[in-house]
Amino acid sequence: MKERLQMIKEYVDKVGKISFHELERVFSDISSMTLRRDLARLEELNALIRVSGGAISVDSVLKAKEKDFTEQIVYNATEKLEIAEKAIDLVEKKSCIFIDGGSTTTYFARALPDDKFYVLTNALNIAETILRKNKPTVAILGGDIKKSNFITVGKTCTDFINQINIATAVMTATGFITETGEFTCGSQSEAEVKKQVINKANKVIMLVDSSKINKNTPYTFATLKDINCLVVDSKFPVELKTTLEEKGIKVY
Repeated sequence: MKERLQMIKEYVDKVGKISFHELERVFSDISSMTLRRDLARLEELNALIRVSGGAISVDSVLKAKEKDFTEQIVYNATEKLEIAEKAIDLVEKKSCIFIDGGSTTTYFARALPDDKFYVLTNALNIAETILRKNKPTVAILGGDIKKSNFITVGKTCTDFINQINIATAVMTATGFITETGEFTCGSQSEAEVKKQVINKANKVIMLVDSSKINKNTPYTFATLKDINCLVVDSKFPVELKTTLEEKGIKVY
């Protein structure tokens, strides 16, 4: 059985994506029922991803996501680095920090000093970035892993948050609606995790680069009253910054 599974995995890895009918043709000596069971087993082993009518190689998905993430990281890179460096000064050393998933928070994670922080995150890439340092302790929140961005979500994740104490949450948003002061994202499951983190944190730092202003995404997870300060880049409109400060919002 192991040899058969390995053969199927290697073939799917080779072609990247394949229909079930094509698999039946290639592995004509395996019954359709057995082939379906094999695909289910390979998905359990994280060797492939089953989709409607076929399967996709995990390797091909990872490569595509790596390309997508690289594009996100390099977009507005100067602004994100500027924000990250400002935010570092707002975090107490040797404290417990939650770092949200996102490209701007990845810059923050890279810039975080190699000191005795306790870092919590639900983003696999953030955990990997912090683990490259020597002194911080890292805990990744359990839960279902979203294949679109490798972030954990779900009840297991939110239950974990309920049991921990967070000194500072370093958060990011996909969109910032200036008229209502809402911070939004594109996934309901991610919004639920973000809400829970913000509710538990003693201090909330929101990182927002200027490209997020009035970008409309469907799920609101916080408003200005839920955060302690906003960290922005030099392209952030001066008028908007002044308006927010007049409302009592600290903007760095």
